[in-house]
Amino acid sequence: MISVRNIRLWVDAGMTCIGKVLNDRESLMEKVDIVIIGAGVVGLAVARQLSSHKKEILVLERHDGFGRETSSRNSEVIHAGMYYPAGSLKARLCVEGNRLMRELCQKYNIPHAVTGKIIVASDEAERNKIEKLFAQGNANGVPGLRLLTGREIPGMEPQVIGEAALWSPSTGILDSHRLMNFFAQSAAAAGTTIVYGCAVTGLQKTANGFLIETRDADGGTLAVECKIVVNAAGLSADAVAAIAGIDVDAAGYRIHPCKGEYFSVAGRHRGKLTRLVYPAPTAISLGVHSVLKLDGSLKLGPNAFYVDELNYDVDAGHRREFYESAGKYLPFIEYDDLQADMAGIRPKLQTAGETFRDFVIRGESERGLPGLINLIGLESPALTASPAIAKYVEDLIRRGL
Repeated sequence: MISVRNIRLWVDAGMTCIGKVLNDRESLMEKVDIVIIGAGVVGLAVARQLSSHKKEILVLERHDGFGRETSSRNSEVIHAGMYYPAGSLKARLCVEGNRLMRELCQKYNIPHAVTGKIIVASDEAERNKIEKLFAQGNANGVPGLRLLTGREIPGMEPQVIGEAALWSPSTGILDSHRLMNFFAQSAAAAGTTIVYGCAVTGLQKTANGFLIETRDADGGTLAVECKIVVNAAGLSADAVAAIAGIDVDAAGYRIHPCKGEYFSVAGRHRGKLTRLVYPAPTAISLGVHSVLKLDGSLKLGPNAFYVDELNYDVDAGHRREFYESAGKYLPFIEYDDLQADMAGIRPKLQTAGETFRDFVIRGESERGLPGLINLIGLESPALTASPAIAKYVEDLIRRGL
């Protein structure tokens, strides 16, 4: 049998998943304790957390590197946790994740800044929204929230206008790539093997656990037997659940991709904002907000609209929408300051017009699949919550769920 140690050596040598080390496309069989499907920020955080248990862990990622989808195409914000209903996983894990993330970044020198955030209300309806966020945030245990009058806003951000605002001092920003690299390196140092370029094509329950089949771009295959599977496949998490035999529509696991675009702001405005500035949230997003980067540069985004395909192009025709949205609270921005930048796609569980949907993080014993843990619909605040999600998954495994 080919060992995980040899697979690790091949990966370290820069080879793709399996194909380049096979003769005549022969098939490999491997046995491990845990397989994690997906090397986004959540999958990598889970790998790091579980690697301390001295188990044989294999992370399978279909792309050629970590964080190629949602994890690297976002605002890189450390959220505080006031947006989510009290008692929800999003609320609980965001608040816990905020604390853990800031501690992690400080301890391991991951670039970050606790900038704080101002959520601005431009009219009476938006004022009501931020007052509800204030109450909800307090119920969730978000520290230091404070309502501001319109007159107080310029004292914190001279370039911002509004009727009222909500101040969140524990919100911040980070370098998501450095964070994911830290998770990956920590897991690998503890013995976890991360294999890129491997797409899962089969996931079958067996008497002793699961049989996972994979294929790489070169046609090589790998069959893995394991006791536990953690499905952290992001935008493809519903597809993985379906491969395991779950009716994703009946289970409420169907992902509805929701695209968000960003526009960069002209460099002449660098330094005009020192804090994150957000509008009142919409039904499906946190609104087009200022995106501060660690180098002081500024973007606007994201907007939100449902899509049928995973396409990361930015529609330059949306510039007017961004300009008008941001102009309500950032009057210094001019139309020609904006240039199309990047886009990301959220793995939403709710469709247009539906109410709040929480993270799905659950063991599937009730569906006859003990040992399978599905992580589905992990949109924002999953980046912030990733270390808390990892602990939650660890607890599910410990309790045998």
